[in-house]
Amino acid sequence: MLIRPTGKAGPCKKAFQVAGVDGCPAGWFVVASVVKPPVKLGAKYLDFCVASSFAEVLSKTRQCKLVCVDIPIGLSDGDKPRQCDVQARKILGPGRASSIFPPPIRQCLSAKDPQTASEICFKHSGKKLNRQSFFIMPKIREVDRAMTPQRQQRVREIHPELAFWALNGGKPMQHKKRQLAGRNERMRLLSPIFCGLEKFVAEVRKPKQVAPDDILDALAAVWTAGQIVSGKAETLPKNPELDSKGLRMEILYPALIECAGHV
Repeated sequence: MLIRPTGKAGPCKKAFQVAGVDGCPAGWFVVASVVKPPVKLGAKYLDFCVASSFAEVLSKTRQCKLVCVDIPIGLSDGDKPRQCDVQARKILGPGRASSIFPPPIRQCLSAKDPQTASEICFKHSGKKLNRQSFFIMPKIREVDRAMTPQRQQRVREIHPELAFWALNGGKPMQHKKRQLAGRNERMRLLSPIFCGLEKFVAEVRKPKQVAPDDILDALAAVWTAGQIVSGKAETLPKNPELDSKGLRMEILYPALIECAGHV
């Protein structure tokens, strides 16, 4: 079991649990935490694991009130792009908009190679599918198979760059997350929230399984989950559309804050 019983993971006796999830080379990196605002959590109060499948993620986070995942939930059929992606790019602006890349349309999920996927995408949407979108399709496929409208009440889509944007006072990151400068600026924003962050990242990091940016993205996701359940978050768009499975095509993100430090 990933999550320790409520009340034993930190100083809160009446608390609930949330989780942040990001894809990693070994599968999925999951960070869980307790939430009882305003509690300043140290890294020692975090639980984490690497799950080999999304089904395992769901199993290990079954005690969590909310699970925030950095992966598209709800897919367009190609008639028009997901408005949550369009609006997220506008928030991040020209410098970081490219971090919100267009997910594959539903018809692409069965494609076995990038060329076929791109041809299918062009046929239904008039746009080709970029290679980055194709290479995360296995994870998108995993999540799509597992998700139902009922499950989406507890498992929600987020994007770490929107979390860092909110933590940075409405300013996007200046550097890419895989660059040392990018990792440092993200660490700077997360450190007031998770005391002992550098030690935590160093202990968790296993390059062939979990990269540093996977860890930081998952931490941004679990912080976002805490903001959501605390009523400090917004939804893109405000009135999400439903896909053909009845899933909401939306991205939740933290509201702008003046001071970071609370999960």
